[in-house]
Amino acid sequence: MTDPDPSVRLRALSSELLSLPERDLSPDARLVDDLGLDSLAAIEWGMAIEDEFGVALPDDAWAVTTTYGAVEDLLAGLLPAPSAPAASAPAQA
Repeated sequence: MTDPDPSVRLRALSSELLSLPERDLSPDARLVDDLGLDSLAAIEWGMAIEDEFGVALPDDAWAVTTTYGAVEDLLAGLLPAPSAPAASAPAQA
């Protein structure tokens, strides 16, 4: 079963697609300088993120996100808020 936590899923997807160990995917890791992301890799990664999470990344996503943490934040802003657990009905006497 796929982990429901989006950050865990993003980390696993990113590690596999970018051929990097998960430990390299720190929030402050710079996409180009630290992770070696080039324009083709950004397109492929973006498409994989869209497919995995059912979201549409903004056209300027890679122009405004420069760190891995910014990608996590961008994705979090695109995903629906998790629903709260249903309250249990009071017991009948």
